[in-house]
Amino acid sequence: MIKILTKKYSQSVRYICEKLDFELAKYDVVISRSKQTALSVIREATSGKFSALIIVGNVGESCENFVEALGLAVFYDKFAESNIIKYCTYAKVDVPPQYIMDKLCLAPETFNHIAPMYGYQCACYGEYNKKQVFFVPDDMRESALVYDSYISKNLFKSSDGSTKYVFKLFGLSQRDVEKRLEKLSKSVLHSCETVNLDTKLSITFAQKTSKTIIADTLKLVKELFGVSIYAAVDQSLAKSVVDVLKKGGQILSTAESMTGGLIASSIVDISGASTVFLEGIVTYSIQSKCNRLGINPHYIDEYGVISQQTAQAMAMGLRKNGSSIAVSVTGNAGPTAEDGQPVGLCYIGVATERNVAVYKNIFQGDRNSIRQQATNTALYLVFKTLTK
Repeated sequence: MIKILTKKYSQSVRYICEKLDFELAKYDVVISRSKQTALSVIREATSGKFSALIIVGNVGESCENFVEALGLAVFYDKFAESNIIKYCTYAKVDVPPQYIMDKLCLAPETFNHIAPMYGYQCACYGEYNKKQVFFVPDDMRESALVYDSYISKNLFKSSDGSTKYVFKLFGLSQRDVEKRLEKLSKSVLHSCETVNLDTKLSITFAQKTSKTIIADTLKLVKELFGVSIYAAVDQSLAKSVVDVLKKGGQILSTAESMTGGLIASSIVDISGASTVFLEGIVTYSIQSKCNRLGINPHYIDEYGVISQQTAQAMAMGLRKNGSSIAVSVTGNAGPTAEDGQPVGLCYIGVATERNVAVYKNIFQGDRNSIRQQATNTALYLVFKTLTK
C-alpha cells in the first residue's frame, strides 16, 4: 500500500494516481491543508503497513513537516543549490534570495535531491524505516519526470528486468483476440483475459529486447485491434469514459431499464465523477419511461418497449434534462423470451446535441452476464461517441 499526501487534488496527483493504477498498485490519497493531519499521516505511513509515502506539494514545506513529524536531522544540500542556480541561468531568471534557498535546499539526513527541469523546486527522495519516501513538486511536468525516472523504477522493479505493456480492448471474444495475436513474434510473451466483452491484453518483453522490436510490436498490436482499443493502460471502461468527459467538458446522464442502474453505478465508482455525471434514472416500467422521460404511451404500444424507437425516445427525453450526452438501455435479460423478443436482445441509444444513434445487440449468457455485457457496451459506445 502506498500513501499519497497532498493539499489538493491537482494534475500532478492525478498523473501519479493514474500511473499507480496502471501498475495495479494499491494506494490511499489524503487531501488536507492541516499541518497536524500532515504530521499524523507521515508518522502513520512510515511506521505501519505502507510501503511508500509520496508527498506532493511545496517540497521545502514537505521536508520540514517530515523531519518535524519524525524528529530527524536536516542538512543544506549543496547539490540542490547548484542545480537551482543552473536552472535559473538557463531560464534567465533571478536566483532566489538566500532565505528562500534555505527552504528549497533543505533535506532530511541521508535523502537526495533531484535536479529540477521546470522550476526552482528540486524533488527529493530517500528511505526511512524501510519505507520509500518521495517529495514531489506540484508541477505536472516535474511530477511526470520524477515519477517515470525515480518513483516507478524504485517501487516497481521487475525481478527479471522485463517490460510489460497493457492494452484494454472491447467487443472481441477471447478466441478472436488470441487468433489475432498469432501474428506476433513467438519471442513476445502475451496473455489476455476477457470478461463480458472487456479484454485485458498484456504484452511482455524480455530484458534485452531492442527498442526497435518493442516499437514494431506495439505498432502491430494497434494495427491488429484498431478501434477495439480504448486504453493503453490497465483502466476500466468507466474510468475511460469519465476521463474523456472531463477532457471535453461534457455531462452525462443515463436512463436504464434492463441494466437496472449498473451504468450509473460504474460511473460513480470513479473518483471525480460528480463533475461529469448529471443523473441516472432507472426507468424499469413502461409507466416510468412515460412519466420520467416524456414518452407517449401510445408510442410504446406501437413499437414495443424493447425496440429501436423506444431506446431512441428514452435517450432524447433524457438529454432534455440538461446533459450534453445521454445513454439509454432497453432489452430482455432473460431468462425467458418477453413479448416475442429473444433473451439477450438489447437496444442502446446514445444522444448528443447533433443526433441520436441506436445500436442493436444480442448478448449471450445468463441474466447477470447479459446485463453486464449491456452495461459495458453502453459505456464503450459513449466512449467512442466522445472520441470520434
